[in-house]
Amino acid sequence: MRGVLLVVLSFANLNEIWSPDVVPNALLSWTIVHERDVDYDEFTWRYPPGSPGGLLGLGPGLDREAYFFRACGDSTATEPPKAVRAIGGPPAPGPDDRVCSIFPPGIGLLALPFFLPAVLLQPVPEDLTIAIRVGHLAAAVIEAFATLLLWSVIRRFVSARCALGLILLYVLGTSVRTVSSQALWQHPGVHLAVSGALWLVLRSTPVSPARELLAGVALGLGTVVRQTTALASLGIGGLGARRLGFGIGVESRRAARTIAGLLVGTLPLLAWNAIAFGNPLEQGYGPKPFDTNVAVGLYGLLLSPSRGLLVYAPYLLFALVALGLAWRRPGPVASRLRGLSIVWVATLVLYATYAEWWGGRVFGQRFLDDLTPVLFAALAWGIGQGVLVARAARIAFGIGAAWSLLLFNAAALVYSNERWDMRPQNVNFAPERLFDWSDPQWLAVLGDLPGGGLRAAVGAVLSALVVGALLRFELRSSGVR
Repeated sequence: MRGVLLVVLSFANLNEIWSPDVVPNALLSWTIVHERDVDYDEFTWRYPPGSPGGLLGLGPGLDREAYFFRACGDSTATEPPKAVRAIGGPPAPGPDDRVCSIFPPGIGLLALPFFLPAVLLQPVPEDLTIAIRVGHLAAAVIEAFATLLLWSVIRRFVSARCALGLILLYVLGTSVRTVSSQALWQHPGVHLAVSGALWLVLRSTPVSPARELLAGVALGLGTVVRQTTALASLGIGGLGARRLGFGIGVESRRAARTIAGLLVGTLPLLAWNAIAFGNPLEQGYGPKPFDTNVAVGLYGLLLSPSRGLLVYAPYLLFALVALGLAWRRPGPVASRLRGLSIVWVATLVLYATYAEWWGGRVFGQRFLDDLTPVLFAALAWGIGQGVLVARAARIAFGIGAAWSLLLFNAAALVYSNERWDMRPQNVNFAPERLFDWSDPQWLAVLGDLPGGGLRAAVGAVLSALVVGALLRFELRSSGVR
């Protein structure tokens, strides 16, 4: 019942939130089932006369030079692409090249069971509507499983009532509400892998070698969704296991088991790369540039008005405090949180130097979204350790949480990446707008809320009813007081 209500909640906003990023993920099922290959050529060729017009009603189908496509091997293109492509990355396919996706296949493979009925009924999708909506369902269900695992982890450290509040904050006061449960981005798959690994090993009781190994496998499979998931294995494994002054201790046996599992879980990605690109060590993104000034990127990711984590979710400052507290406390949970704090900082610095650190046209801090389960697990542990004992801390946390709930739920009802993100300029080509405090993204979304009309009002009521049903169910079945 919890899972069903979480899935329904992801649809209750009645707002289509998606991005072209999800297109190849959603179409993967068709190419695997009907073409039995990994290329997307069938979606980029001109459809025969008399056809319904191809995807999106356009005769030529999808643009083979679109930023989410690349050649399946080395590109033979001799002319610059006509389509705008992302900074860096692989060149556009040549006219005779097979076309592959730049994204890893993991989230598309996870969604295959959801797409299978549609694929069997419609061998050639006539438009993207069915693909986008089935992708929404798949993302919602995958995110619901991740949420349930995280809920179980949180419950180890706090009361049932507090765990319920934190999980509602995770669902409603983060990008889960506006990104990972809304369309077939990679985030729900990463959340599932990270939450699964945390569920296996983040506990105060002894952890068996089998759980250590399986946690590594889970994160390895997460790399099939997004390669950076592998970083979490360092924290889940032995990194930070022993406090050696200002150094970092490593528990070698624990690390060896987790890394062994990681290598096993990564095998499907290596096989896919060999099939798609002819090299198991090749990957679709190509040589992306990491040349942003790190100070600019850090400010952008943490404090900028239109992408800052601590602007959109200021209450997560207490999760960072909890990660810091783990360096001063003994015990197996603190040990793993120390390693995960290093992983979180490393991920932050990595994205801070990335040329497109802002993550495209999206609401809030999308690139830091993958490790949100880690922050919530740390927050729950920190609450159990007294991080919110002081009245001032509880007040600050409550104010920050209320602010985030307002922003993310307003965006869930009315956000469209065709409005503020495109007007007056596309933020992908004018990222300086992201630093403008006179016109922040969240203020534009709040301004759009009154214009949402009946659809937004009904979406708000439906969302409230689903949350109310979840609260009632928990009060009755779990004995929350």
